[in-house]
Amino acid sequence: MFYLKFIEHAKDTETGTWLRQYGTSAYTTWSGFSFESVCQKHVLQIRRKLGIEGVLTHTSTWRHAPEKGVQGAQIDLLLDRQDRCMNICEMKFSGGEFVIDKKYASELDVKVNVFRAETGSKKTLFPTIITTYSTRKNEYYLGRIQAEVLMEDLFT
Repeated sequence: MFYLKFIEHAKDTETGTWLRQYGTSAYTTWSGFSFESVCQKHVLQIRRKLGIEGVLTHTSTWRHAPEKGVQGAQIDLLLDRQDRCMNICEMKFSGGEFVIDKKYASELDVKVNVFRAETGSKKTLFPTIITTYSTRKNEYYLGRIQAEVLMEDLFT
């Protein structure tokens, strides 16, 4: 995926060209989309890590794009389980430990609230984070995030 995006049609093909891409906004955006793509291809491993491999599960994404002036929301991965629970999964690529700050915690709360309001679901919702290395267990993580899946879990 990196080759197709940054190397195949690059005008600059000197030694170290790909290293100069690291840290650019294009690379950061690409990394996030690529990580999400890898996660989408490893749903079975995500379910295994969450301990729900044996539960009948419908997998999808979800988006609510309301009219102007109303709060919308987008969910990267929704695991709608037969056991009357749902994992609302957020996928976050990070070069190190991912940190949930006050602003991002608020965004997560909005996603859960908009999802509940728009779908009318009565299922138990489990906010779940899927990230590259780990998430700092700070005040915004504790009591909000119910489960965590790491990149290494996708390949076991």
